[in-house]
Amino acid sequence: MFALGLDIGKDSLYAHLRLNDDLEQSLPNLPNTPTGFKGLLQWAQHHGVTPTELHVVMEATGVYWEQCANVLFSAGCTVSVVNPTSIKYFARATLKRGKTDRMDAAVIALYGAMMRPKPWSPPSTALQELKQLVRERTALCEALTQDQNRLHALERRQHESQIVVALLNTRIALLKQQILELETAIRSLIHANDALREPFELLTSVPGFGLLTAASVLAETEGFAVLETGKQRSAHAGIAPSPFQSGTSVKGRGRISKTGNAHLRRSAYLAAWSVTRNKGHLGDFYRRLRANGKPPKVALIALGHKLLRTGLAVVRSGQPLGETYVKPASHQV
Repeated sequence: MFALGLDIGKDSLYAHLRLNDDLEQSLPNLPNTPTGFKGLLQWAQHHGVTPTELHVVMEATGVYWEQCANVLFSAGCTVSVVNPTSIKYFARATLKRGKTDRMDAAVIALYGAMMRPKPWSPPSTALQELKQLVRERTALCEALTQDQNRLHALERRQHESQIVVALLNTRIALLKQQILELETAIRSLIHANDALREPFELLTSVPGFGLLTAASVLAETEGFAVLETGKQRSAHAGIAPSPFQSGTSVKGRGRISKTGNAHLRRSAYLAAWSVTRNKGHLGDFYRRLRANGKPPKVALIALGHKLLRTGLAVVRSGQPLGETYVKPASHQV
């Protein structure tokens, strides 16, 4: 396999092809369009590399990589989509001292040749639709909170503009209506699709996971296809522990890594928050941590970590969580 690194921007992409350790080729400033992707494949074939011989590596930055990844995957390429932080620290480890689009493409190609990242495959249309619905609802909820706070502050001014108040009330009503429409669409999509409905029902058997948190977790993990173990899932969410100590003199405060999916991390936190008053063993886990002196936020993060691992185990097992649930021995979760 020949490593092809792509640095993809909003309008253009830079390519770097490693033919061997001594021979490399660069192709700058291709349009980030189907025409550009076709030109990229033709350029690789000009250098004697067919699509099936290409291992294409790109960063998961925004959404601008998605169309390119899908087209190259359909053409027969092996495609890997990598966390940008992995590329960042790889560049530091290899002492790369500059940063341009051309240099970034070369670093990504070198990363692909040395690290051989896991192949990516496109999620189903239903999962892509679910992710957009869930993220749009989150964005609307944030906008609703902002407008409600503005209205609250405005109503307590010495003089309030009736025009501004009316506009805010109209916008708040519209946002609430659109949020309800999105929630209805999320329910309909899940119940109409067996590949979503079955893991959704299993996941919602775990305390803390309701309609929206379970839908978010399914969407952000591509139906658990991108993760094999509970540790991977916690790392993907950016809630894996990140200790900071060395020897006897360096004892910094431990944190979570946050090098992961912020949407998944938020869902884990919300699920944990709803479980804190639960009378089952998961609620007892949180209360035990608090009784042992852990601060509330630390205990919540630990509970979110546990909920993600439990959710993955339940979905992998095919058994709803209950008093008779037994963790399957054949899976590392």
